[in-house]
Amino acid sequence: MNKYYFKSLLAIPLVLLMGCVTADEEEPSWWEKSKQAVSDIWNTSDVVTPTESLEEFDNKDQKNQENNAQKDDLFSNVWKKITTTLDEVLDVESEKETLPDSAWLGKDKEDSQTEIDKLLDEAVSILSISYSNDTRRRIRKLEQEIRRMKQSISQYRQVKISAPKDSRWETTESDYDEKIKDLNESVKQHRIAIMDLKTQFSQELADIGLPITEEQLDVLLSSVVGDDIIRSSIVYNNVKQISQQLMTLTKESGEDLEISQRYYGMYTVLLKALLHMQEKFISNIDNNYLPKIQQIVLDVQDIKANTRILLSAELNKNRRLHLLANLEAQKLTLQTSALYKKHLTGQRRKIAIAYDKTNTDLKIAQNTYKTVRISGELVNLLRTSQKSFELLLNIQVPDLLIFKNLQMKQEFAILTQKLNNNKD
Repeated sequence: MNKYYFKSLLAIPLVLLMGCVTADEEEPSWWEKSKQAVSDIWNTSDVVTPTESLEEFDNKDQKNQENNAQKDDLFSNVWKKITTTLDEVLDVESEKETLPDSAWLGKDKEDSQTEIDKLLDEAVSILSISYSNDTRRRIRKLEQEIRRMKQSISQYRQVKISAPKDSRWETTESDYDEKIKDLNESVKQHRIAIMDLKTQFSQELADIGLPITEEQLDVLLSSVVGDDIIRSSIVYNNVKQISQQLMTLTKESGEDLEISQRYYGMYTVLLKALLHMQEKFISNIDNNYLPKIQQIVLDVQDIKANTRILLSAELNKNRRLHLLANLEAQKLTLQTSALYKKHLTGQRRKIAIAYDKTNTDLKIAQNTYKTVRISGELVNLLRTSQKSFELLLNIQVPDLLIFKNLQMKQEFAILTQKLNNNKD
């Protein structure tokens, strides 16, 4: 039976029931149960929609099964790679305990820590594997192609001015018009494709625990830290799944203390990988993005002061109009810079909260790793960790920026490009 048709049938007796029940009803519990039952059926019924055939429904179901199979394959790939890296970190950490603090010859604790940091970078890279990364790359590629086509359109319009109206050998005005028309159509098709990919991307982010609005997605895609936020969410989700798998393996090991402690040791390394990623996120904002935003503000303020000096000495009306337009553009840049700074400090604050939470979890995990005596305690702590990862995912949801106008939104994207172009 059709899901929506089924729901519409349910709505009729539901309305009748609502008309019959009064505040003096003797069995309110029955009514509440009835309402809940209807609500459950309404929300969970999953059959053919009015506009699709049984064949279409079966195809959709098969596609869902294929998607789930792909996700399982992806996680298997992550699991295989990450467990190897986690074991390597455990080995290096074990070796580090026996090394001297410093040594002229041979390996010391500092050398060991450098090796661990490289392995943690590798772990974060593995934990970042996700289908949503591919979707993000496709969006970025289409955006780059749109920019390239717009540049070509601009060039064609420029050379069209000196092009002949009619020629058998040279490109004519009408030829350039046709080229421009074709490129504009391609730009239009690319934008449609981007809209479809954004819808897909939103669903993929929701699947890993980062439900966001269309406006929030636009902020993520136009922000210099957007990819870092998305990456963090992917990592949190993968860590959550891996810790779940470690919990299962720990339970299956029974009373084998050596095996269960190894699994829990791998869990502590996962937390260290999270800390490593969060530290880099905060460091990038503190030492890279915020200083560059401040430099942009100082440069614009200098230009603004010079513009005012020129304006005060200028009597020509047209020149004054140009200078006044420059002042407005400079004002917009300063306003957008302030908004960008607020955005970056807000995201830094969220990651700092996540960092403190992860750091506390790591300290408890390390303490437990050293003192635990039965696998059951490990399982309980691994189970508790699931809630921690849910919290970390919730922290990732970006604040919604309010752009005063379209020009400010465009200026935000321009500043992002400047920050990306100046990366060390």
